[in-house]
Amino acid sequence: MTQQCEACGGVLLDMSDYRQWRQQAAPSAESGAEDHEVSDSPSARGCPSCTRLMQRYRVGLTPDFRVDHCPACQLVWLDKGEWQTLAQAGLTASLGEIVSTAWQRRIQSDELRALRETALRSKHGDACIDEIKRMREWLNTQPQHEELIALLRADW
Repeated sequence: MTQQCEACGGVLLDMSDYRQWRQQAAPSAESGAEDHEVSDSPSARGCPSCTRLMQRYRVGLTPDFRVDHCPACQLVWLDKGEWQTLAQAGLTASLGEIVSTAWQRRIQSDELRALRETALRSKHGDACIDEIKRMREWLNTQPQHEELIALLRADW
């Protein structure tokens, strides 16, 4: 069951239909350069089926909007432009994961990491943080990276 609201352009999607579509759909390159205007609702909406408040799930840091999901009825509400933005970001096959606790925790962790990096850049400067990131990436490719880190700390 998929229903589109003519007034606002939003779409109500049954997750069982979505899962069936996902099993039948061939993987494709979804990303594109075209930006879509997203009309993200500022507050939770009532489920059209059971009238309970739908839970709002953040899609990501980029794109930053929320989809509404009723866990009881397994319905998802997508505001105008949200499906197109998911497609542009290559996330249409991830809708089931987006409405999971694990996905939401990862977004929170990513957001905290980004805030921490911003604070560190403010304190130490972009050049310093960029160099540390470069060194970290290099160290992570080394088989004995722990030993190399210990060497950096040691007074050798």
